[in-house]
Amino acid sequence: MKHSVIAAGQFTATLIHPLWNDGTPTTIDGFRMEGQMVQTQQAMDSSKVICLANGNTISITNNNGAGTLTFNVVKTATAGDMVKIANFLRRAGDSVGGIIRITQEVNGTTEAVTFEACTVKSCPPLNIQGNDAADYQVVWNYGNSSEDD
Repeated sequence: MKHSVIAAGQFTATLIHPLWNDGTPTTIDGFRMEGQMVQTQQAMDSSKVICLANGNTISITNNNGAGTLTFNVVKTATAGDMVKIANFLRRAGDSVGGIIRITQEVNGTTEAVTFEACTVKSCPPLNIQGNDAADYQVVWNYGNSSEDD
C-alpha cells in the first residue's frame, strides 16, 4: 500500500500578468478551507474514435493543451483578491494574457503546474449571500499547461 499526505490548504496560486500589479507576481487569496478550490478542464478531448461501418475504427489524437481553470473563491479586499483582479482584467479588454502557477505540497514534495496565455473567461460582477461570504466562480481560459520538474 502507498499512502499520500496532503496538508489541507497548503497550496499557492500565483498570477503574473503585465496588466495587473505591473507584472509583479500576485498570490491569490480567498480560498475556503472546505470544498473544491481549483478545477481544470481540457477544452478539447485528447482523442476521438471514429467507428466505421465495417467494424474497424480510426483513432485521432491531438496534443492541444488549452482548457479552463476555475477558482472557487470569496472576495477578500486584499492585493490577491481574485474577484477584483478578474473583473479588472475583464473590463480592461485583456489582449496580453498572463501566467498562473499553482504549487501544492504532496508527501513533502512540491508539485507545480504552470498555465500560460491565461485570460478571464467569466467572473460575476456581484454575488450577495446572507450570513456568509458569497462564493465566486472565476473562470480563466489558458492556452497550455505544463508540470514543473
